[in-house]
Amino acid sequence: MTAPEPPLPQPSHQPHQPHPFAAQPPAFDRSAPYGYARLAEPPGPGRLGAGAAAGLTATVAGALAYGFVMKAADGQRSWFALALALVIALALGRFGGRHPALPLLGALLPLLGVLLGQLFFIYLVLHQQYGLGPADVFGSDLGDTLSGWRSLLDAEDLLVYGVAAVEGHLLTRRFGRR
Repeated sequence: MTAPEPPLPQPSHQPHQPHPFAAQPPAFDRSAPYGYARLAEPPGPGRLGAGAAAGLTATVAGALAYGFVMKAADGQRSWFALALALVIALALGRFGGRHPALPLLGALLPLLGVLLGQLFFIYLVLHQQYGLGPADVFGSDLGDTLSGWRSLLDAEDLLVYGVAAVEGHLLTRRFGRR
């Protein structure tokens, strides 16, 4: 009986096969070859300008939508202030990142959006009933418009707006972390 012949060495032109239990590079290594997943860059400290611009844009757009919703519903819908706070916080957090001033803007901008939305609602009603233009409502008679706005407020509105301010602050912080 003859002994089996030893295996022939692999020619040098074939690629070397690594040992299956040898240390492998991690799948998420930044220097990993193609085919491996890469980690996303961690969020930076934040961009105040981009976040503030996006938040102001969302505030104005939300205020216009809030005014139209109130006009279509023939009255105030305080719950929409919560949706307005969500949209503003999303814009602030996504575009601004983790800047420490953005949660404060997230609390203040929903209040500004609600005020502008209600003033726009008052304008829509006055325009429909009396044919007044923007200069008539917001020009020299702005004091009368604001006193009319104050007469529309009740305790439920103040509670919902307070909740919207807190929600805007907390959601801006949450959206800024992602």
